[in-house]
Order: sequence, then structure tokens, then C-alpha cells
Amino acid sequence: MRETPASWVFVLKKGRCRVGVQQLEEAWVLRASAREARLVAGPHVPAALSLLGIVRPGDRLVAFADDFAEAFAHGFDACDVAMVGEPSAAAFAAASEGFDASFDAEGPHLWWFVNSIGGFGLRVPDLRALGRAAREAHALLVVDNTVAGLFGCDPLRLGAVLSLEALDRVCAGKAPRKLVAVSVARSQLKRHRVDAAAECAHALLEGCGLVALDLSSDEAEVLENGLDTLDARMQAHFDRARALAEYLAANEMVHNVRYPGLTSHPDHAIATGILEHGFGPAVEFDLMDCTAGEFFSILPDEFRTSPAGGATTRLSAPRGKQGNTIRLFAGTDNPLVVASTLDNALRKLATL
Repeated sequence: MRETPASWVFVLKKGRCRVGVQQLEEAWVLRASAREARLVAGPHVPAALSLLGIVRPGDRLVAFADDFAEAFAHGFDACDVAMVGEPSAAAFAAASEGFDASFDAEGPHLWWFVNSIGGFGLRVPDLRALGRAAREAHALLVVDNTVAGLFGCDPLRLGAVLSLEALDRVCAGKAPRKLVAVSVARSQLKRHRVDAAAECAHALLEGCGLVALDLSSDEAEVLENGLDTLDARMQAHFDRARALAEYLAANEMVHNVRYPGLTSHPDHAIATGILEHGFGPAVEFDLMDCTAGEFFSILPDEFRTSPAGGATTRLSAPRGKQGNTIRLFAGTDNPLVVASTLDNALRKLATL
């Protein structure tokens, strides 16, 4: 279990003065044990990666992110994008065949993109295996760590060279705009060896020409307060997700419950060695005889309109309202009340 460094607390508790972007980035570096970090304004991680400009024409981007396929189709049209159907090292290696990649700053570069928890089914890849395979293929492993967060997964320690995290949960759903933290792995290895992949990622980020983010005082305060209370809140999200997953798994009115903490999940064994403090804040399940839109019409509005990462449990329809898949992000609200509300809605649907 990683502990919060004393210097991290010091940075965030400098009286009541507002902290600047540089101080917040330095605080994130400490928490992520990164070489450097940047804050970027963007609606989600694929958009932030595109805005950085480090994935360039002539590069190949291999991604497992079936729930963000459109973002990759339109955000990286200047390079060769290949989507894979499994978050495995074998699938990424197969999609990379024939590409002559380089760790030189000039490139061309081969990028591997995966979520620590993500895609339809909330898949959990073996980041250690992907990190080793990426270096063999001269690929740069990028991890979207939004769902697990730094509290729940440490991609840079496991083999990623870049970790990107949308800060919805860090900000407790209170940020005026969407922000993403970008962390770069340290390149210094044991016995004075250098990780060429991490050194390449650092050089690309240094040369991307990204203008420093202009944070308002309100945004800085939300981030400062959110970082200061993050661990306790994330543990509450994780604990409530587990309770709700177990309730749903025992509920005969839904089926195909996907949660990495359940032994029925295809990546459960991997997740036990990749994730920390639990198995994340998200659960997926399928409705039996109705659509997501019909289910939402019966639920209280706050389950759909509450801000992402906030205190109220939030439901979405990752396959659209005409599909039957529900994705639940546990809040810090009472899981018994949430379960009762879901149960009442499911029972009402069954009578229609």
C-alpha cells in the first residue's frame, strides 16, 4: 500500500493561499512518483492525448478502448489507428506487426493505449505483461487511469510510460471544467540503466509546446481540496461499488454483472495483482427485458444528472439508451439506499 508523502501534504496545505498550476503539477508528481506531470483541459483522456500533439503523423496508435472508438477515429486521423478486441499483449503485438518503431525523438513512434479498468465489461489488462511486450516492440505504453485512479492503480510502476487520468473524482465532481492529469514515468533504472521508452516519452512531452494551463482560483481551490481528501473518498467509492456489485450479482432481475472484484469476471485474477485498495468504483450489468432508457425513466433524476465523480451514485448507458447495458459509478452515498432504489425500479419494470 502506497502512503501519502509528507511533502505531498505540505504542498497542499500552504495556509489558505491559492496554489498555482506548477504547484499542483508538482504535487501530482509526488503522488504518482512520476518524473513530471502536466494538467490539460479536455473532456476525456483520448481528447487530452490528442491535444498534447505527441501522437504525430506517421505514428501508429494501437488501442483497446471499445467504448471510446469514436474518439480515436476522429481525434487521431493523421496517424494509423488500430483498435484491438482484447487488452492482451498478444493482441497488441499482432496489431503492431510490420511497423518499424523507434524510441528516438524523431520517430516514427508506436503507441499502445489501454485502460487500467475500462472498455465494455470493465476489462483489466495485465499492465506488467503489456509493459514488457511494449518495450520489446519499441512501443510506448499509455494508460488511461481514470476509473481506478492513482488510488487504485499505479500504471507507471507497472510498466506504462504515460498515465493519464481525468480528474472528475479527484475534484469530487465540483470542477467547472474537465481536467486531465498527465504523468511521465521516470527513466532511471537500477545500476545506472536508462529506460529508453520512458526517456522517449519525456522528450516528446517536453517538446510538444503545450501552453501552461490557466486555472481560475476556483479551479485551483477545488483541486487543492480534492487532492487533500482523495484517499478517504476513493476508498468509500471502492467499498460501495463492491457492496453494490454483490447485491446485483445476487439479483435475479439483472444478469451478466461485470465487476473486477467478482470471481466471475474474466480478469479477476489479473485484477488482484494490478489494482489496489479494492477493485475500482464501477460496475456494469445488463437489464433483462427492458432498455436502459426505460430503466432511467423510472429512476430518480439524480442518478443520471449528478456530476461524474461526485457523492451521488451515477448511472450511464455505455451502449446507448436503446441498449440494455448499465454502467454504475458508485458515489459515497448509502449503498443500501441505492440498492433499494434500483430494486424498486427493477420491480416496477417487471410489472409493466
